[in-house]
Amino acid sequence: MAALKQEGNTQGNQKTCEYKGVTYFVLNDIRTGKCFIEADGERKYLDCNGRVANKQRGTKSIKTAIENFDDMKKIQDYFIENRQWNFYLLFTLNINTGRRISDLRQARWSDFFYKNGNMRNTWDIRKKDKNGNIVYGEQKTGKVKEVYITRPVQRAFKVFLENEPGIDFNYDYDEPVFKQLHGTHRGKVISEAGYRKALIKAGGCLGYEIRSHSMRRGMGKMVMELHPGDNKAKSVLMEIYNHSSEKMTNRYIGETAKLEKEYMDDFGEKYEKYVMDGEEIPFTVKKPVSVYDNSELRDYILCAMGKMLDFKDETDPVKLMEVYNGILNGLEMIAK
Repeated sequence: MAALKQEGNTQGNQKTCEYKGVTYFVLNDIRTGKCFIEADGERKYLDCNGRVANKQRGTKSIKTAIENFDDMKKIQDYFIENRQWNFYLLFTLNINTGRRISDLRQARWSDFFYKNGNMRNTWDIRKKDKNGNIVYGEQKTGKVKEVYITRPVQRAFKVFLENEPGIDFNYDYDEPVFKQLHGTHRGKVISEAGYRKALIKAGGCLGYEIRSHSMRRGMGKMVMELHPGDNKAKSVLMEIYNHSSEKMTNRYIGETAKLEKEYMDDFGEKYEKYVMDGEEIPFTVKKPVSVYDNSELRDYILCAMGKMLDFKDETDPVKLMEVYNGILNGLEMIAK
């Protein structure tokens, strides 16, 4: 077992962490440098804010994307049929805004509505800082993000308010949208664990498991399918997700994993055929590949076009062939 030590704050007192209404002493794993508490008979690691992290070390994440509009409708209809309006609204916003559950839980009525009841056009995401103050930025990354409010989001709010008439902007305007209005947890914001359980139950009709990130990934998956061949689609998704690279977006929506499987299957098929079954390997010719510096190639093409214009009226095939060969020889000379 790794060596442990107790954590102390600047006053020399041991740090504590509250988890599920119970206060625990904070311990430190000297080997990894990670802080944790011992709760429910197991180790719970803390995040950078000193709270129990949602994703625990050694646990496996569900990385599916909700696969199509049919499956989206099944989840929506489950929440409607069971009159779970909080989860209906949370699900609709989750998938139509592409936001994390941590951002949605922080959302307040004033983020979406004016005091007269009219809806805003955009949602400026806000979060709580370390001191509990409300500031602009995503809860996880701190990046500032303005989200466009689409018609499905507007309709979902209308459905929610029609079925939960107890919302009064005179009192609730600065209150969280997803504060529970009924039951034993009345007044508390829906927890991530609560939403996860609701999705697991609602997704029982699907042939795969879903979590809140399945909605974000599903949105990206459908955006790519609705815009095939559009080379701008990936960069737009990067903006929606607030990702810093296309590589990150590819991994997030599962494109990298899909291609990885395709490439591995392709290699495996050829290995089985040519190595295990001993079939004759077809003769292939390696095509030469030339690499050029973009700026040099651009300059060379301009020169080549000028040369061609100089001989635009030439009819002697021998001279034209000399010009053609000269251009090819020049390309070979600037190749790296």
